Amino acid sequence: MTKLIYPTLDLFLYDLREGFGQTAQEIEHNRQQFMQKLPDTLDQTRFIQRDEKSFEPEYVELLDKRIEPLRLPENYPGDGYYYPVRLSDSYGLLLDGSLKETQSDDDLTWLKDLHALLKTQIKNKTSTLGQTWLFSAQLPYLPLDQYKTLAKRCYQTLIPDALNTDIYPEHSDFLGGNLFEFWRYTGVATENQHILIIFYPDERAAKKGALFYPGWLRLWMYRHKMMWAYQQSRLLKKRLKEIAIEIQTCHQAVSQHSTPELDFKSLQKTLHTAWKIIPRYTTDLSGLDDQTRTIEINLDNYDKRLNTLRKKAQEEALKLDQFSELVRNKYLRQVQKDHANLSPGLKLLENLIGYIQTMVAIEEEKRERAFQGTIATWGIGLAAGAIVASVSGQFPTDYEAYALTHPLNTFLADYLYLPVKWIVPSMSVILSIGAAIIAGLVTKIVIGLRRR
Repeated sequence: MTKLIYPTLDLFLYDLREGFGQTAQEIEHNRQQFMQKLPDTLDQTRFIQRDEKSFEPEYVELLDKRIEPLRLPENYPGDGYYYPVRLSDSYGLLLDGSLKETQSDDDLTWLKDLHALLKTQIKNKTSTLGQTWLFSAQLPYLPLDQYKTLAKRCYQTLIPDALNTDIYPEHSDFLGGNLFEFWRYTGVATENQHILIIFYPDERAAKKGALFYPGWLRLWMYRHKMMWAYQQSRLLKKRLKEIAIEIQTCHQAVSQHSTPELDFKSLQKTLHTAWKIIPRYTTDLSGLDDQTRTIEINLDNYDKRLNTLRKKAQEEALKLDQFSELVRNKYLRQVQKDHANLSPGLKLLENLIGYIQTMVAIEEEKRERAFQGTIATWGIGLAAGAIVASVSGQFPTDYEAYALTHPLNTFLADYLYLPVKWIVPSMSVILSIGAAIIAGLVTKIVIGLRRR
């Protein structure tokens, strides 16, 4: 049986305070979501004043007293506190719970109960960016294998559904003791697991380890922001691939409606669809690029903060960089590759819109020219007809014998039985119509020859 002295469980929890492009109402909603994890007795006015005191501060404590005691049952054999901070565009919460009595490793039910107690302190709410659990205790010297076995048991107590692949931790020396890191990425921020277990050799090392909490608070924020950004990139990639299918559909429609004859209405419909697609694709593609930069920035900050902690601990062997190497060699490259692969879709869409606009413009110009030619043809024809009508109207209409001397007039009188007094006006109409038709045909021929 091994005794664990002053066992402590800490929760490092992170919420997004302000996302890019979020409105004041959305930012306030984020703040309220975070404040719900704090005690009901919280002075919200002072909290908000401290929150808004600076623009994107690197590190601001959000309580006047720095910490707020946990709401524990009466005579509870332990203590703890809330420690909320603002970290630039995010919120961080350190929730600490400790047991005063020495505990045995024979039965870790006490650890399970402590874990459940801390979850009730935040009303069983989840984080938006991610969270890290840190269990620590003073432990007499043991062989490394026994430390590792106990660390695995503690992890499985905290995460009952732990997979076999989760229980091969990364080990580091830390302040003369042993640090074990377990983690699992599932693609869902609320289901990701990150657990650290530290066994200190004595009380002096444990007290020194407590001084690292502000550094841990920053370090894990960078970690969780990277994982959150990668998760967001997966959602964006999924949407972009769905939109890419719509782009291909538009491309096929253009090919179908461009040959052998241009389908003007269908092309206009496709153009309208393409215009609706492009802002969605552009926004999501830009968002994917934003996630790349988020990972790059936080990866750099993670490495710098880890080096700072190494120097503080005087432990060059403090690893915790297996994660950063994985991000650098897998997650970051994946997002960069996705952006490179999906960017041509935007160019294809822009070219598609340009092609449709050109074809529609050409078709509209053809129709406009044809319409103008028709107007010109009819205009000249009607003008010619009007001239003939005005001239023929000057002929005498009251001499029946004279009117009947013309063969066409005789035809009108003998076969159509027109009265003699209508013959001359009818003749005028016939001549004007004939002149209009002839003039129109001549005009159409001339316009056609000029366009060639």
